[in-house]
Amino acid sequence: MARDTTTPYELGRITVRPHPTLLGHQQARGYYRDRRDVRREATASGASNAAATRALKAKVAAAEKEHVGGTAELNHKTRLDVAADLWLARKRGQRKRGGGALSPTTIADYQGYINRVIKGTPLAAMSVGQVNSVAVIEGWLTDVANTRGNVAAQQSRKVLSGILDLAERVEAIPASVMRRVQLPAAAPGTEGDRSCRDPEDCDFNCGGRHLDTKRAFTADEMKRVQTNADASTADVGDLVAFLFGTGARISEALRNTAWSDVDLDAQSVHVRGTKTRHADRVLALSDGLTERLCDRASTYGTNGQVFGTTRFAVSRNGANVLGRPRNRQNVLKSLRKVLAVSETRWAGSHSFRRTVATWMDEAGAPLAEIGAQLGHGDLNVTAHYLGRTTAPTRAASIMILDWTPTESGE
Repeated sequence: MARDTTTPYELGRITVRPHPTLLGHQQARGYYRDRRDVRREATASGASNAAATRALKAKVAAAEKEHVGGTAELNHKTRLDVAADLWLARKRGQRKRGGGALSPTTIADYQGYINRVIKGTPLAAMSVGQVNSVAVIEGWLTDVANTRGNVAAQQSRKVLSGILDLAERVEAIPASVMRRVQLPAAAPGTEGDRSCRDPEDCDFNCGGRHLDTKRAFTADEMKRVQTNADASTADVGDLVAFLFGTGARISEALRNTAWSDVDLDAQSVHVRGTKTRHADRVLALSDGLTERLCDRASTYGTNGQVFGTTRFAVSRNGANVLGRPRNRQNVLKSLRKVLAVSETRWAGSHSFRRTVATWMDEAGAPLAEIGAQLGHGDLNVTAHYLGRTTAPTRAASIMILDWTPTESGE
């Protein structure tokens, strides 16, 4: 006959005897099964039988509240910075649905947030179990929002959510509380508050709140933008020409376009986009853009990223940083200054993509060709860029039968 199962953390028979080392004290002893059905022994002492029994029951009750799951490398006592490294290592080996690994850009972004908002902060030294608290997390996110901005807080929440999800899967914590965490916004007047209430007094770091997402550059506007970009000391002239000439996303240009991807003789570039399966594509370069890239190669060399660091060839610690990826936010701020001087404050980095789509459409290019140029996996997205609610079709004039229906009953 099978033994009746006992409730986890329910003490069986309790025995009380004189304490073997503490004179005048009693020792209570009993056994219980934990949540994994492992039989465990517990002892406690007291000045009397009743006191020792109460202490034993309190000890078992405390054990029930303390989560002791997880693995040797990740459990409820693991420091958060260590858990973050374990999560990032999992991410490096993770595969997407199509079978490919996560892009180096994505991994670099995750690593950057771990370094900036977790490591070196009080949160890093806390255990996973301590961090898994709504109050702790919301307090941390508030600090991130006030110092780094709302976007940084949103991305930080995503990273910590991934770390705690991993801890939950290995049972290092009972359940992640991230589902109940509310994302705070930067308080007005703080460093992270980048809201811009006056477009004429913008600091060019407002997060793009003046964008017109349905507008493309005219030829005259584009000439002004290119002229001012070339005159900027921020080295964004070639980048603007590339965005305008290819329709590449700015993240693709800054992080996913190395000199090894450029064939100046064939006048083509391999854009290693990762957003969709179709984002990895080879694009043709115009004569003017090819000439620009040739000049750039002769000036800065062909190591690293095409639009990487150029101002400082050597960092403060002596490392060679020429061609290393540039900070995206700094580049966007420089672009916003160029757009403001060009009297196109309504524009953003995505306006170049929209301009490519619009100009190609006006030239009669099929929707599929425009989508291939932009790296879209869905032509509905391309149609949205063009402001269409219905893709162009000639079916209404083609699908016609030349016949005259007979009257009923004849």
